[in-house]
Amino acid sequence: MKRFVRWVAFVAIGLVALAAIGYGILVVASNRALDQRVAVTPPAPVLGHASVERGSHIYNAISSCVVCHGADGGGGPFINEPAMAVLNAPNLTRGAGGVGAAYADADYDRAIRRGIRADGTRLLIMPSWAYAAFSNDDAASVIAYLRSLAPVDRVTPRVRLGPVGRFLIATHQLPFDATRIEDETAPAPPTSITRADYGKYLTRVGVCMTCHGTHLSGGHLAGPPEAPPAANLTPTAFGNWTAADFMRTLTKGKDPTGHQLDAFMPWRTIRNMTDDELEAIFTYLQTVPKRPTGNG
Repeated sequence: MKRFVRWVAFVAIGLVALAAIGYGILVVASNRALDQRVAVTPPAPVLGHASVERGSHIYNAISSCVVCHGADGGGGPFINEPAMAVLNAPNLTRGAGGVGAAYADADYDRAIRRGIRADGTRLLIMPSWAYAAFSNDDAASVIAYLRSLAPVDRVTPRVRLGPVGRFLIATHQLPFDATRIEDETAPAPPTSITRADYGKYLTRVGVCMTCHGTHLSGGHLAGPPEAPPAANLTPTAFGNWTAADFMRTLTKGKDPTGHQLDAFMPWRTIRNMTDDELEAIFTYLQTVPKRPTGNG
């Protein structure tokens, strides 16, 4: 009996040792991914025509930057799940702890449209793939708005990864947008002024495609495991919805059946888009191919 107990103890110790070694490898691999630096592409000399008013509208309504970085731009906690990660959105202002005092326009632009910090490391949980489609004017406007914000003194703590987050990063299941952007060619901003073309642009830079997928058929594509699957936005799911139904859903938070939209869906910021913008998105959604729900 003693020999059996000793054998079980040796096996248990061995398993614990293997687990510790495995977790150590996971820590090293995930830290290496976080600290990896990528080539910093020189920016264009001039971004575009900047409008603080337009930048404010993009930040607070179209692209929902306010959801993570706050109305003051000072950032703060937005993921607090120790098993996954404890993550704070960066302070974007020129206050103490913010990037504004050190960032040139090119640095802001690289972070927004390429997902890369000024030091060459890649941003995590930053929807730069969506923002890569920003026109030069819109990118310049967002930057102008950030520079107009009052300084906020708030230091951004380094991300703390939990075991699940480390595993997802080490196995490339939680990809960096900077890598995805590098592997693709960003679409050119619409040159025509048709409602559908502008709606497609808004659907990309408004982060709809990040959650609902590039084909907009929905599924569980973004967010924590407990987040609900994104809805199918193709004509398959809309049925007889009218533009008024669509706009009412996004401004009131309830669909025509009375179903309340989940809080994970940022309709409280989207409702600040103009009627023309919401109608443009709906017009575009009527043009996409029908698809069954799931897999984006």
